[in-house]
Amino acid sequence: MERPLERSWLQQKTELASKIPAQQFQTWLQPVQFVSCTDAGNAVHVTLSVPSEFHRDWVDREYGSFIQSSVEKSAGVGASYSFIIANDQVVEAVHENAARLYGSNAVEQSYSGSNSFTGSGVAESMRNKTASNYPSNSRSVEPKNQGPAQTPLFSIRPETLPGALPRTLNPKYTFDSFIEADCNRLARSAGVAVSNRPGETSFNPFLIYGKVGLGKTHLAHAIGNHIVGQHPRAQVLYLTSEAFTNCFVHAIQNNTLAEFTHSFRQIDVLIVDDIQFFGGKEKTQEQFFHLFNDLHQRGKQIILCADRSPAEIAGIEERLLSRFRWGLSADVQPPDLETRTAILRKHALDNGLDLSGEVIDYIAYNVKDNIRLLEGAFNRLLATQQITKRPIDLAFVQEALQDLIDNRTRKSISASQIRDIVAEYYTMSPDLLIGKSRKRPIVDARQVAMHFCKLMTQHSLEAIGRRFGGRDHSTVIHACKAIQARIDTDPRFVEDLGRIDQILKNRVLHN
Repeated sequence: MERPLERSWLQQKTELASKIPAQQFQTWLQPVQFVSCTDAGNAVHVTLSVPSEFHRDWVDREYGSFIQSSVEKSAGVGASYSFIIANDQVVEAVHENAARLYGSNAVEQSYSGSNSFTGSGVAESMRNKTASNYPSNSRSVEPKNQGPAQTPLFSIRPETLPGALPRTLNPKYTFDSFIEADCNRLARSAGVAVSNRPGETSFNPFLIYGKVGLGKTHLAHAIGNHIVGQHPRAQVLYLTSEAFTNCFVHAIQNNTLAEFTHSFRQIDVLIVDDIQFFGGKEKTQEQFFHLFNDLHQRGKQIILCADRSPAEIAGIEERLLSRFRWGLSADVQPPDLETRTAILRKHALDNGLDLSGEVIDYIAYNVKDNIRLLEGAFNRLLATQQITKRPIDLAFVQEALQDLIDNRTRKSISASQIRDIVAEYYTMSPDLLIGKSRKRPIVDARQVAMHFCKLMTQHSLEAIGRRFGGRDHSTVIHACKAIQARIDTDPRFVEDLGRIDQILKNRVLHN
């Protein structure tokens, strides 16, 4: 059960997460877990767990002052802390032994069952200490034992621990939450094959590339999460190329290169994001080259992500590029309209939000090329609605997303201009769209024009209807529904809409 001091510690971690890059937080501070809190004379001593000695040294050097400050905010001025290197078994043992030894002196003990890291390859035994053994206001990595050495409370054999590096996979990124479409079908299908048989397919390495915000990182995490689900003891590590470089530099500076090399070579599945940033870093490339060779020769799975194809990555040695090409390189393309619509519908369903077709249509049409931006638009919409409690209609969406969506087209083109451009596209007179003709080609063109008027102007449905021969708002609603139905079933019609959309925006830009 989560208790007050642990909750306070988690709040302090959350506060730091907003101040440093997300990947740094996920790699180094997220795996630091609250284990127990005990009375240490006039103050309190907090025990935290980390997954390895390498991890412990880095965290204490880079974030020691933050941890000391956080411990004092959580447990009071003068509180001290120490690290143990542990997996879940170790943490449970600390919890049990602290309760047995300190009894009523135990200010608080809590154990978080979430396993955000794999354990250490070298176990650190926890010594039997009385509360007075802990120095006041200590920032030492290991608690100082001022008395004679005691018999260890417990001992975990190194071979029973599952690994030496933190597992930084995001559990929200799964195959189920990844929308499959033509733009990413090859990459996803290959990812599923890799996750079912890591290291055993010809897709090794598996390189996913594409522009920013198209789901590469999501897919990489999904592969890792699936492997962990099938093989809980598998050593799966996700990190960015920057994090790898930082680890390597730290190892050189602290003469721990042997431990660095050993730790990385215990990995079963290595996932490295943004490998284009290896460019120009010769020593890092050399280290990664040798690591790549070792893992690949032993049948371990390597997954890489980049924002461009291997042939376009500058500053990478040819010998490393050639290895990137050994397996499969699969690209992800910008999502088409149907995919953007599917993503929005899924997000709405997952969040219990009832979005009308016109709202989804408006967002899908206006937020293009980037899934991350599309999801950001939805999250903004959700947050704004929860605060204002307003119904989510088109006017609300336009207001909530006005700084995310390019409003130049919507604000600077009139219904009459849209009507004329659509009529020109279908080679007919604009007067036909205003008239009463019910011929099928004319009705289709009229409905398309109404559809774009709703998307690109701030006119109400009634105002749009008046500009098409005095029709009422129900006619405009029917037209928009008819267009949406055709979008769902007619790919050629979707292409026509795309061309008209581009003509309208080009006309605005050149006005």
